[in-house]
Amino acid sequence: MNPNTLLPFVSLVSLFVYFLVADTFTSSLGKYLWGILGIILVSSDLFFRLIQSSSGQTDNQKNTRFLVSGLGILSYLFYQLRVYLDFPPTAGVAEQASSLPKLRDFLLILIIISALAFLLFTILLEISRQSVEAQHNLKEKKNTLLQNTIYSFLWISPLLVAVNYFAVQKNYNFDMSSLGKFSFSPTSRQILKEVKKDIQITAFFPRPLESDDRTKEESFALGFVRPEVEIILDQLKAASPYISVKFINADVEKELMADYAQVSNGVILVRSLKAVPDSGNPYMEERVIVLTKKDLEDIERKLVQAVINVSTKQKKVYFTSANGERYGVGFQSLPDEQITKLTSFLAFYNYNVNELGFTQGWPEKIPDDADVLFIIGPTVAFSKTAQNTILSYIERKGKLFITVDPTGQEDFSWLLEKAGLTLKKENLRQVEGRPEIIAGKFLPHPIEELFVKKETGILFLANAYFESKPAANTILTSNPLLESGFSSYADVNKNGKLDKDEKQNSFLLSTILTQKEDPANPSTTENPTRIILYSGTSWITNRYVLYNLNSILAVNSVNWLNQSPLTEKILPKKEEREVITISDSQKTIIWSVGLFLYPSLVTILLSGYAILRKRRK
Repeated sequence: MNPNTLLPFVSLVSLFVYFLVADTFTSSLGKYLWGILGIILVSSDLFFRLIQSSSGQTDNQKNTRFLVSGLGILSYLFYQLRVYLDFPPTAGVAEQASSLPKLRDFLLILIIISALAFLLFTILLEISRQSVEAQHNLKEKKNTLLQNTIYSFLWISPLLVAVNYFAVQKNYNFDMSSLGKFSFSPTSRQILKEVKKDIQITAFFPRPLESDDRTKEESFALGFVRPEVEIILDQLKAASPYISVKFINADVEKELMADYAQVSNGVILVRSLKAVPDSGNPYMEERVIVLTKKDLEDIERKLVQAVINVSTKQKKVYFTSANGERYGVGFQSLPDEQITKLTSFLAFYNYNVNELGFTQGWPEKIPDDADVLFIIGPTVAFSKTAQNTILSYIERKGKLFITVDPTGQEDFSWLLEKAGLTLKKENLRQVEGRPEIIAGKFLPHPIEELFVKKETGILFLANAYFESKPAANTILTSNPLLESGFSSYADVNKNGKLDKDEKQNSFLLSTILTQKEDPANPSTTENPTRIILYSGTSWITNRYVLYNLNSILAVNSVNWLNQSPLTEKILPKKEEREVITISDSQKTIIWSVGLFLYPSLVTILLSGYAILRKRRK
């Protein structure tokens, strides 16, 4: 094929392919090599024209060809400049006060204009060239050329429609931010591909011009965040065909709020229909709160985690009942100490609840189909057989939810010692005369990420806590989850008061145990051992489970036990702000340059220019 015909389209296609593929490279080397290849291909037509011109070959469209090729290269350079200018703003300077966002928006306009001009002029020049050639041919060949042109457009039109349709459906776009904050990571997309259940996402945000008198400032702030939320949710919808998204202004569109209880603007509601509907809410729900741009940093992980929680296939969980646990007949006469409300919550989230007692083969075995084993407040110590059965279940990547009853005989020392922990039984207090405390110190973990109003805390009857205990040959690693907070103290003499010899401290109430990994041979399993231990049981009984965040903590703990470890690899996209400090001498230099040197230089240059012009005249 003639290079005069081929190379313009090589440059054209290369430019748009570069735009599409540039974001797929994660390594600096890959981006660098792709950039070099891109500029070579985009400039190929210009290089060919220069070679032709130097060899004496003439072309009636030479100057126009140079101009059109330059448009493609200019569009490429504008793109590179825009990427280069996308870096975190300077600390202490608001992003809106900087000229960089406006400059980047202006560069985006230039990229679009130059790229479209490159596309249109390349096509028009080719049509013009063919028309000129056709003028020297017979009339029959002219008619053939016209027919071929019409046929070509008839073929191209449906192709363009198809490309546009799939582009809209798949939401292809350019995420030109340095952190990729407007696109989902490959890990998130891999997880979302496994979703096979219809998910409805409703985002409650006002449009920028919608607000009422009571919440004018809040609505304005939420309206300012909404465009970025829309982009992120569009990415989520594009990642899975089972996800649908809509927006509602909870303050204005009151007629649409009948199906949404206790929801306000700033909430993203993720829900799916239950497998077995009940008389209450037919949906499984998770909520993600976004009130400021700061909340957008880890919204990707929160959304993926919420989608997983409401779309998980039915899991089978077992509750032990042979050692005086809360599940079983031992507490039938004490309805407040039972956990029937907890099991109802689990059924709400599509868990199949089963009993594990003597008739089910306990303590000799744990069923192979057990996704989670619950041991809720045993009052009778486990036998050696039961202990070995539980340890064997842990070795085969089991999931356990354990709560200790401080008044019972089972303290789980045989398990805690394998993680270098011990259970210390002491009455913890915060307020005189109150046996309960509000445990509100959550350690960073996916379990607590979806909490709304964390300051509400957990209403906890704390009569025990965990302590570190030096031990050799530990096989489990302990990661703190919940502490009492520094306003609590151990009431050693049990008088209900904070005495002089009793100091306030933050006590460990919940911990997560996982198997230790060999640094030389790290585990790559997607089904690791997970154990959650709580130093008390009353917080999930019928008496307390509906208070504060108790029920949410219980359900989130169970959901996390079944989650893929891949969700923890989704890192927050935080905009790091570099702090720049200058010394006093540097400040003096800057002040001197701005006040004296720069004005003097401008005055000298202008004076010299005026004198030079006067002499020439």
